[in-house]
Order: sequence, then structure tokens, then C-alpha cells
Amino acid sequence: MSRPQPSDPRPVPARLWRMFQKRSTPLGQSDPAEDVCRMDELGVEGDTLRHLPNLGELMPGLQSSPWPCMQKQLYFNLSVLEEMEELTLAQLELSIHGNLYPVPGAATVFTLSIWKLGVTPNSRQELVASQSFQAVHSSLYFNLTQISRAWRHQPNNQGALLEVGSSSMESHQEPSTACSKLAQDLHISLLVVTLNREKCKASRRKRSSFQLPPAFSRVCKRRRLHIQFKDVGWQHWIIAPQGYMANYCHGECPYPLSESLNGTNHAILQTLVHSTDPGHTPQPCCVPIKLSPISMLYYDNNENVVLRHYDDMVVDECGCR
Repeated sequence: MSRPQPSDPRPVPARLWRMFQKRSTPLGQSDPAEDVCRMDELGVEGDTLRHLPNLGELMPGLQSSPWPCMQKQLYFNLSVLEEMEELTLAQLELSIHGNLYPVPGAATVFTLSIWKLGVTPNSRQELVASQSFQAVHSSLYFNLTQISRAWRHQPNNQGALLEVGSSSMESHQEPSTACSKLAQDLHISLLVVTLNREKCKASRRKRSSFQLPPAFSRVCKRRRLHIQFKDVGWQHWIIAPQGYMANYCHGECPYPLSESLNGTNHAILQTLVHSTDPGHTPQPCCVPIKLSPISMLYYDNNENVVLRHYDDMVVDECGCR
């Protein structure tokens, strides 16, 4: 995949910022107590979260509600999901950025319906959700996981239809005024959580207990290395963190290997042979034996905001192998 080059990046949604900050330390390293294969904030398994904007258009001429107000296609680009990613949650968010009731005492009841569409925009298949609401600076959430999974395997799918009707509760404000305000202030997005199950299984198998490195500076141990993304030219597409403590392993694996050097049986024998024949047998190598993940916020090639947990990014422990 080519490096993303966002030209007009979208703002990072507040929900993603909160999730990133909860899972990250000031240096960008994830809390080791967190399971990188689960989104506890949303109650589902997952290691990647994407915020997808609605690409659907207004669809006039399909009025069926008692008080016609607005009809809009819900369509999201799910092709950005990789084949090995299992979709575990697709949550539709309807957020209203503004006050729909500028006149004191005026209020409008909105009736919202979401219909799954067939192969053409005019063919409804089933009612997905229905709700009445009055909204001021609020958000509504709907679970579209089931139909989103179906959309991934239907290249010609039309998505869904969002239909809103309204009725004025007071005479101060006409329904048409509230409808026009709603069409202007309504923001639609889909929060998609996915899981690479095989990668997560491998990640969980590799975890081990932490041990302090030896104090002698020439002996194999973890060394500090802080990486700044601007130094490698990635600052344009990585939102946060700006850098993190990656660390690295360096040092000798001398004979005899102590327990603190975390040597394998092979490494112990290799150091023994090296001590008797150093010209033909090298010492074991000082390598990472325990790594931990970090959480990253970034823009993908479609300029979507993505929160992903990347495994094996931070060296926590070194050993002789």
C-alpha cells in the first residue's frame, strides 16, 4: 500500500481522540494492561477502527412518511477494509451540529426510519431501524453491523435510505424550516471496527513476563530509542502520536549466560562453544524477545480517519538467541 498523502484532511472525531488518549501514554505507547485485540470502549473485539463519511446523496421523490422532510442515501466505502479483516461492529452516527429550535418554545418531533435498499435506489427491502426524536446538539446511534457485512459482498449494493419526517409541536416554527435546518446541520458517519484474528492470536502467544535487564552496560539489554515520525517523513498522514519510544537491543551475550539474559538452551551451548573456539563460533545475538503495541491515529489513502493498534512496535525486553 502506498503512503497516504492527504490533501484536505478531515477533523479527527472527538470519540476517536478520546479512545486514542485512553489507550495511550504521553509517549504514544499503549497501556500494557489493554488488550490490543479488543475495543473495550465499544464492547467488541477489534484492533482497527475507521471513521467513514457518508457518500450518499439526497434522494427526492421517494416520500412515504406522513410529514415528508428529508430522504438521503446512506452509502459508505467499505472497500477500504482489507480481505483478512473481520467486521465486528458498524455503528451509524447521526450527529446534529446546531440548534434546530431557534425560536424559544418551538419544538419539532422528527420521525426517523432507515431502510435497506435493493439493487435499485427505488426498491426498499426491509426496515432496519425507526425512532422519534427531538434534538439539540445531540447524536443518535444505530447498529448496522449485519447489513454492513452484507454490503462488503455486494459490489452493486445501493446502501440504505435514511428517511426523516417531521411534525411541528408549536406554531412558532413551520416543519419545513426545521427540515431545512436538519438537512444543513445533520452529519452522518459510520464507525467500523475490524479484527485481524490470526494476527491477534499470534500477538497473544508472544506475550511473556517482564524482567529487568542487567546493569552492566556492555551486556545485552534494552536501550532507549525515541522515534519522531517527522524524521522519516510520515508527519503528514500520522495524526498522533508525533513520536514514540521504540527502543532497541544491543550488547554482548558473554559466557556463562545468566538468567537475566533470557538465553535459550541453544544460546547457552553456543556461548560455551564460543568460549573454547571464538574464531569459528560467534556469540549469540542480542535481540528483542518481548515487544508491545502502540495505538496510532492516521489518515488512510481515502482520507478516512483510522485508529489502529499496531503490534510489535516497542521493544520491552531483550535476550540472547
